[in-house]
Amino acid sequence: MFRGLYLAAAQLGDRRIRGAALRAASIGAAIFAFLMLVTVWTLDGLSVVGIGWVDWPIRLLGAGAAFALGLVLFPGLAGIAISFMLEDIARAVEARHYPGLPPPREQPLGEGLTAALKFAGTAVALNLMCLAAIAPAMLATVVLAPFIPFVFYALNGYLLGREYFEFAAARRLDPAPGRTLRRRNRGRLFLCGLAIAALMAVPVLNLLMPVVAVAYMVHAFEDLRTR
Repeated sequence: MFRGLYLAAAQLGDRRIRGAALRAASIGAAIFAFLMLVTVWTLDGLSVVGIGWVDWPIRLLGAGAAFALGLVLFPGLAGIAISFMLEDIARAVEARHYPGLPPPREQPLGEGLTAALKFAGTAVALNLMCLAAIAPAMLATVVLAPFIPFVFYALNGYLLGREYFEFAAARRLDPAPGRTLRRRNRGRLFLCGLAIAALMAVPVLNLLMPVVAVAYMVHAFEDLRTR
């Protein structure tokens, strides 16, 4: 299954993939810049205790929290943006690696948009709920702190593996058969999702990962479909 990740990354030099990657990176950078600017603007006028040398570290921590929140929200927001590039990326992957495939299924616009919005909403909501549930325990004891990344990776591994696979499967299968194929291979797709989640947590690299993830799941879908 991880061979598909290598093939997806190796195709970043493809003109069609490169164009989608640049668009995705631009959108991702804009999302991060917007979040940081809003946070800096908000914190700049914030006076928690009214003492400069105390308020300054609080503002710094707030900026760090905003950066972390951007990483949490990025997968969901990127899912909406990448849904508009899905067809171009998938066609480029199929042209190079699966040239004998028939034309893809005509997917209704509403179906694709609904899937993208559902993915984004689910990813953002679950990550924020997870963060809200864990934060009090993390503040109460440092014992739980080392486990926080594992919780987020497990959650996002499930979400990313499921939704990116369904994006790819929807081009070739109706929604119900696509979900059935996903459920039969949930363990494999969870591992694929973990790999995507881990790479999406790396600053700068995460700007390219939505495109790589789509290409990766096209390979994963074709691999599972032919088994």
